[in-house]
Amino acid sequence: MGRVVSAARWLATIARGAVICAVALLCVMIYTAGSLRRLTIRDREARALHRARQRGRLLRFSFEALGGTFVKIGQVMSARADVLAPAIIVELRELQDRVRPFAFSRVRATVEHELARPLASIFSELDPTPLAAGSIAQVHRGRLRTGQEVAIKVLRPRITQRVHRDARLLLWLAHVTHVLLARARAADVIAHTRSLIAGIIAQTDLCREADHYELFRTNFDSVTDIAFPRVYRAFSTRAVLTMEMIHGVRLEHVPPKHVAQVTRTLRESFFAMCFEHGLIHADLHPGNVLVRDDGTVVLVDVGLVKHLDAEMIAKLVELSRCLAVGTAHDLVVHLRTQHRHEPSTDWDAVAVDSAAFIRDLRAKKIADLEVSTVVTKLFAIARKHHIRPLPELSLVLLGMVTIEGIAKRLDPDANTLAEVARYLGPLLERRRFARGSGQHAQYSDEVDQQRRSSPANFVPFRTGKLRSTTP
Repeated sequence: MGRVVSAARWLATIARGAVICAVALLCVMIYTAGSLRRLTIRDREARALHRARQRGRLLRFSFEALGGTFVKIGQVMSARADVLAPAIIVELRELQDRVRPFAFSRVRATVEHELARPLASIFSELDPTPLAAGSIAQVHRGRLRTGQEVAIKVLRPRITQRVHRDARLLLWLAHVTHVLLARARAADVIAHTRSLIAGIIAQTDLCREADHYELFRTNFDSVTDIAFPRVYRAFSTRAVLTMEMIHGVRLEHVPPKHVAQVTRTLRESFFAMCFEHGLIHADLHPGNVLVRDDGTVVLVDVGLVKHLDAEMIAKLVELSRCLAVGTAHDLVVHLRTQHRHEPSTDWDAVAVDSAAFIRDLRAKKIADLEVSTVVTKLFAIARKHHIRPLPELSLVLLGMVTIEGIAKRLDPDANTLAEVARYLGPLLERRRFARGSGQHAQYSDEVDQQRRSSPANFVPFRTGKLRSTTP
């Protein structure tokens, strides 16, 4: 029997592989035709933009055609501004709203099977029209027999088997690409593929998401202006998650009186996740943020998270310190000692580019600096010199870009870089007692002194006297 199941599984994998190859071949043909069209475009920048847009459209088309796992991959890739061109990112972001719901009969069957009882014995109401449909699951509004209004998240039928099947194919493709292309080896394509697959597989177990909600609620227990839905464990399983129904508005509809509070809450809660808790909401986009009538921010859809251990948090704090007040030498030391790089990396050339990067950073007023621009330039240096930033740190930096984008949609004058600096000062001061004397303690002393002497104009990015003691 086991051999029959194994043979059937491999036949399904081969059939799926044939479909993927057919879609890929069609995309290659379309891309080739587009290449002929680009020969008529003389302007180099216009030609590059045309190429990027075509790649983005073809990626979106192929992911939509292949469905499920690939739609989720496209959604994850839409946040990888460190890897993909902006024109491609724009196309992939459309995948957020292009997932068809599955039939309510499947929802009923899954809930009754998972909870081992008739639907009517659990819910007095269950709306057959979904509130939201994603590539992994969809959400319906309901009401428990005890009266609580709830949101019920249900996995797509057979999504776990499909994700594992596609994972085998993606890993095989990653290994082939690793063997054939030096560029793929330099980008560590196998490790990135494994990380991507692990994140998607984790989202097919809703017990994990329930755990994440409870961890976030614990971490922010003492904070009054941010919340996470309560989970009803008695009515939750691997494939069904029953949680508190959240009533709130999307970010674009936040009343003006709450804009400043919401902006601050989003920013500081993300900083707390990164620099203190070590548990990061890794899918924090505007669609996963709701705001209640009293201005309380509620974060939802926490299936995809990233855990940072104490060592990784320390590396993140150090990188942020380098960007905030460090010298070019500090940045080079950090890149060389804390990130992966090729043996052939020319560190003298890295030092030259880092000096130009830091010089440009320090020359500008804080109001003119944006996280997105700083991160883009930093990643450009890394790509140029074959330095591979740690995935965890890349995730955080890109998360800050997302937070900055959200903040600026609410408040165009919001400045995330200045807030990072303000947040790090007191944090490093608290840590200095545990770490002893050294560069962090000196940084904290100097930042604290500046903040107290001129609180209204506390802007570390513009202060020339703040220097690291890194040898």
